[in-house]
Order: sequence, then structure tokens, then C-alpha cells
Amino acid sequence: MISRFRMRHAVVTTLLVALAATGAVALAAPASADTVGVALTVSPSTVTVGNSVTVTETVTNTNGFTILQPTVRLFSTPDTITGITTMTSCDPGAGGTCATLSNGYEAILGAAIGGGGSATVSFTLNVDPTAASAVETLEGQLVATNFVTGLVPGPTLTINALADLGVTLTGKPDPGLLSMTLDFTVKVTNNGPGSLKNATYTASASGLDIRGSSTCTAHNNSTATCTFGTLAAGRSANATFTVPIGLLDIGIPFTFTVTRTTSTPTDPNPANDKSSTTCTVVSVLLASCG
Repeated sequence: MISRFRMRHAVVTTLLVALAATGAVALAAPASADTVGVALTVSPSTVTVGNSVTVTETVTNTNGFTILQPTVRLFSTPDTITGITTMTSCDPGAGGTCATLSNGYEAILGAAIGGGGSATVSFTLNVDPTAASAVETLEGQLVATNFVTGLVPGPTLTINALADLGVTLTGKPDPGLLSMTLDFTVKVTNNGPGSLKNATYTASASGLDIRGSSTCTAHNNSTATCTFGTLAAGRSANATFTVPIGLLDIGIPFTFTVTRTTSTPTDPNPANDKSSTTCTVVSVLLASCG
């Protein structure tokens, strides 16, 4: 006598075989030794913020089975790619669609990938104008209903941020009983689009001695180095130094200059990296700068 369990088992087995024959169900997953190649390229490999890059991702099925409903995904490390770029276009191939994930981008292909076949998609990304300078490793992945790869590291993308710094130098007299000093303010404004990490400016005093401060270091040779730290786009910061004036300097016009020497990130506009002012001492009680 056939038990009810054996009868049910036989019926289920018959149904599964019939469904497998029509392709409605897969009876076995690919073996653990099966692999799918994931390869990435990026152009250009170095980009300035605000510009675009194109990442091309190719998946190759080196196995005998068909990859069903494949989706190609793109990520980056150490920063999340969606936090520093925006997808402006995507080519997933015929019948495919593209989408933005919380931490990456994906192209859902319009057809399965047969054994020995391959598919290529491209993502065009615009780098956020406020992104910081960084080197990102691009990562690719294939996700399908019957196969998933791990994250595959690809080429690196170097991002160069920009921070356009503008400088102005102003001076005013500070008279004393027998001498005076000219007090100077170096004002640096970050015009963006990125944040400033650090910058230095060289101040020169037309042959006169410079007295430093907490923000400008004097070098005893008519020059000083003024240092600036982190500065967000749209913000300004000041540094100061002084120049003593004696009786022998009365009536002589002196020119004072500050020039940007270093800054991080890159400053794209050298036109506003220098500022000068001329001061003339009339007496130990009176001077004009402008």
C-alpha cells in the first residue's frame, strides 16, 4: 500500500519536472565554482568638481547557464558615490532601465545573459561642485535572480575640488609719540565652490621690517607668511601684521603686497590671488594708505 506521503511526494516531483521543462522554475542553482566577470572603466580618471565622468561596466557570463533578470550596479569607496555625484544619463542597452539607489546606481537589463554572453552598460555622472578632493575606488556588482557577485573593485577616480580665493590688503596708521606703525589686514574670501582646507599668503613690505602676529609669521627680511585654515564657501577670514615707521620714512611712498603662495584645494582663478596698497607717511602722526 502506498502511503499518503509517498503519493504527495510523487505528485510534487511530477509538477516540478513539468514546470522545469517549461522554464517556469529552476530546479538547481549554479554551482559555487561558477563565476561571472565584472569589469569597469572610467573616463576621465581625474575630474574637477562640477564636471562629468562616464563609468562603463561589462559583465561576462563564462558559464553554461543563463543569468536571469540581470542588474548591473555601481558603487564607490571610501565615499558613497551618490553622495558626491549625480547620475545625468545611463545606457542600459535595449529594453533596460536605470535607477538611483541610496548608495549607488543600477542598470536593470532588458534581457537575460546566456552562457558565454556579455552585456555592457554605461553611467554618466556629474561630480558635485562642493565635493572634496578625494580618490575613490569604483566597485561593480551583478545581481540576478539566479546569481549574485560580490563587490568587484575597479579603477580609481581622482576628484579635484576647487576653492577660488580672493584677497584684499588694507592698511591704516597707528600713530605714537615719536613713531607710528602701519597696521595691515589681509582678508581672504573663499568664493567656492568647495571648502578651503588651508592656505598661505606671503606679505612683503617694500624693504621695511614686518612685525608678525598670531596669524602672520615675520621672517626678518621684509616678508611674512600669513596662514589660513578651514574656510567654507562664501566665508571670509582675516590675518594681520604691522610695519613700524620711523622719522626717516616720512614722505616716502611704500608699497605693500600679499600674494597667495599655497592653498588646498586647487584655486582655479589666479586673477584675484594678489593685492597691494601704497602708504605714504606725512608725519609720525599722519599717514595715508590706499
